[in-house]
Amino acid sequence: MAHEIAQTTTGNYMTAWSGDTPWHGLGQQASGLMTSAEALEMAHLDWTVRKEPLYAMDEEGNPVRVPDTFGVFRDDEDGNMIPLTRKGKAVGRVWTALQNADAFAFMDEIFQNLEAKIEVCGALGNGERVWILAKMPNSIILDGIDEVQQYILISNTHDGTGSVKILQTPIRVVCNNTLTWALRQGGLGHNIRHTGKMFDQVQEVRETFGLINQEFFEWGEMADDMLNTPMEIEDMRLYWADVLKLKRDEDGRLHTRGENKLKEVEELLYEASNNVGRMSGTLWQAYNIITEAIDHRFTALKDGKKSLKRQESVLFGELARRKKDAWKLAEQFMEMKDEEDSETFEEYLVPASDFE
Repeated sequence: MAHEIAQTTTGNYMTAWSGDTPWHGLGQQASGLMTSAEALEMAHLDWTVRKEPLYAMDEEGNPVRVPDTFGVFRDDEDGNMIPLTRKGKAVGRVWTALQNADAFAFMDEIFQNLEAKIEVCGALGNGERVWILAKMPNSIILDGIDEVQQYILISNTHDGTGSVKILQTPIRVVCNNTLTWALRQGGLGHNIRHTGKMFDQVQEVRETFGLINQEFFEWGEMADDMLNTPMEIEDMRLYWADVLKLKRDEDGRLHTRGENKLKEVEELLYEASNNVGRMSGTLWQAYNIITEAIDHRFTALKDGKKSLKRQESVLFGELARRKKDAWKLAEQFMEMKDEEDSETFEEYLVPASDFE
């Protein structure tokens, strides 16, 4: 069950969604955006998380309490305990569970209303990670025709592996690209530790949302700059290879596997969604091609079905980091174009492992 959509003991998927989302077709489809209460019930996430002390066996086979060490469990439909901390994971004394119901209510408190705004929500594994993708009212239209909508992704873990994460995820409407970008210090995201004081941070998070909205439009200005930055196909190939961290030989040539991966990316150069308006031959085109490849090409299996493990990675893991690298390298390319002594993007290539 690891790296897959969580299921109840009766086989229902713990996810609900509406519209054409960048995730999957499993679970329950809503007729429109969901309120937090609707999403919690529809996605079968209305279960309780419990923190329980852990024990070890002594030499005589008697249970001995392990000091300041706890496991996390959820109740299933029959009242049984389903482990959320597995494979040697545990939590400490100060760790406090953020119940799913509280996480959804927390979102309402941040936004200060009960309006329908949730487009996707769900749980992974046994339920150790829960996420909410909420649609915001803001959008940016590039070149008068290319719309990018603003979303907020809230991710919560029940196994002690991370804090509650709140970050911005723009989605390009024409192709459902999730345009993840690098989180810079001082903005574009917020982490909340699992302690008893987490609800004291509501006002701080609410203020952060004001900054996020401002930075969303600053991001739009950067995207517009990318639209107005010409990029030759040779530089696009170097850029894509660097984002994917493809290996090269001593002469600078890509390995066969890397070359095949690059050709797969380059096929998207001719898609209509990547030639909207004036975007052909620009950095904006190159950036969207690599994000589309990561979102849609690299999550597909040989039989055409989607890999849930890779789709999870697009939002939370290595593939999300690759997309942040794509944005960061795009910024570097624009800086390079402003420098009179730089004529090639190749200086930004860094040695790394093959894309998996």
